[in-house]
Amino acid sequence: MKNLFILLAGIFLASCSLVKNKSGEDAIQYKNIEKHIAELSSDEYLGRMPMSSTEGITVDYIAAQMKEIGLEPANNGSFFQEVPLLAVNSKISNTLDFDTPKGLLKFDKLVDYVTFSRKMEAEQSLDLSELVFAGFGITAPEFGRDDFQGMDLTGKTILIFVNDPGYGTTDPYFKGNTMTYYGRWTYKFEEAARRGAKGCLIIHETGPAGYPWKVVANNGETTKLYLKPENDYQDRCTFEGWISKTAAEKLFLACGTTFDEAKSQAIQKDFKPVVLPVKVSGWMKSSFETSISRNVCGLIHGSKRPDEVVVYTAHWDHLGVGTVVNGDSIYNGATDNASAVAWMLEIGRGFKSAPAPERSVLFLSVTAEESGLLGSGYYAEHPFFPMAKTVAVINTDVMLFMGKFKDVMLTGSGQSELDEWVRSEAAKQGRYIAPDPNPDNGMFFRSDQFPLVKLGVPAIYAKGYVDAEKYGKEETMEQVDRYWKETYHSPFDEYHPESDDLSGIVEDAKLLYHVGTNLANSAEWPQWNADSEFKTIREKSRK
Repeated sequence: MKNLFILLAGIFLASCSLVKNKSGEDAIQYKNIEKHIAELSSDEYLGRMPMSSTEGITVDYIAAQMKEIGLEPANNGSFFQEVPLLAVNSKISNTLDFDTPKGLLKFDKLVDYVTFSRKMEAEQSLDLSELVFAGFGITAPEFGRDDFQGMDLTGKTILIFVNDPGYGTTDPYFKGNTMTYYGRWTYKFEEAARRGAKGCLIIHETGPAGYPWKVVANNGETTKLYLKPENDYQDRCTFEGWISKTAAEKLFLACGTTFDEAKSQAIQKDFKPVVLPVKVSGWMKSSFETSISRNVCGLIHGSKRPDEVVVYTAHWDHLGVGTVVNGDSIYNGATDNASAVAWMLEIGRGFKSAPAPERSVLFLSVTAEESGLLGSGYYAEHPFFPMAKTVAVINTDVMLFMGKFKDVMLTGSGQSELDEWVRSEAAKQGRYIAPDPNPDNGMFFRSDQFPLVKLGVPAIYAKGYVDAEKYGKEETMEQVDRYWKETYHSPFDEYHPESDDLSGIVEDAKLLYHVGTNLANSAEWPQWNADSEFKTIREKSRK
């Protein structure tokens, strides 16, 4: 009888555990996701622009939901992390002038060129700055690449191509058409500054950049947000910016070569920088304003290893009130990114409905993603847990209202072992892993997991995307393409309860809840793959 009692007790406890684990998934509800999306994307929030009149109600709503779910304040008793921001308004010269062997080329602002600077100087100029053609502006020892070859760039302006030297070629140099971090314009400006350049001009091409010139031009003289610096950004270039492909073609011809010849030269593995017979001149006048925005942060303390953490991220901000389109000027941001905030909150609800995880779990809704990953960047530099103790970051963005998906699209697939953690749980939902259909856009480097990735933390950026159950692949991709052309970053990004289907977001929340639960209850540390550019960073941080 004693043995029978022990056996029955064991079965009872095991069944209780199963019920609790199941209840974590069951707690994730369509009605809650719908409530969050409808609320945060309503006109009342005026597009959730950081530092606007509606930032307060936005972050207060998210914090209140975290408290209701049962998350603990993550920042010394507060659900908020203050993020000091710098707003820069600049006017640029009507023309950017290039003194060439064939005469003076004057490129018109917004039409041919756009420049900006975060350097906190009211007036800045290029005055006959020497121009250096520096290929793709890359220093990548693992690929045997140095586009600068030790050249002194003090006072000089560099001219470079966007993306990687492998893009558009049949040679699998770098990663071919899959962009690496070295292809991102943000990296190129950073590397130019590290090399001491005064100016950095990137040549725009729609394919390699991932967007048309109008995206660059529309952002020309707008207010730009940066993290507030301690050094007035004196370590940045005086001029950062773009020139159009048409302008670059004229410039290369004035130097006795062609655009195609220059690009062919830049693609070569033994490329060396070339001082062009050109001097550049232009000016910029700027004003600066500082303010505070806020990340919202909730926490579940781990039961066994509370110093180790799994992080979920989803940015709360959007574009606010902007250009009137068909009588509407509120850029509501329902898919971008009220959807992912709802996803994250429901995952938090799932965790709180299950036994406490062994590792801590942080839920971080960050500010100013649209301005360059500023909120997540600030957290990465001022974390609640050291990066060496951060197991993984799980992020998503722009979740589409198309119902359930057969696929789970992994942005940045092939980077780390986390792919397999997702694959395992996706199979339990009867779903398959799909790679990013546009790896050349470098989306892995353009969302809120990336500031942590740069410091070595492996990341998941996953969602259903390419194969909606009710449409099939072809029609799904047609609708996705229509979304990017007509809805993304427009006043039409709204929630329509009569036609939108959020069941896919529910499925994704359950999927990434299970992945996070597995990570939080494991002693494993997922590794970067051997060819990832972030592998050595992680290895150094974990020593």
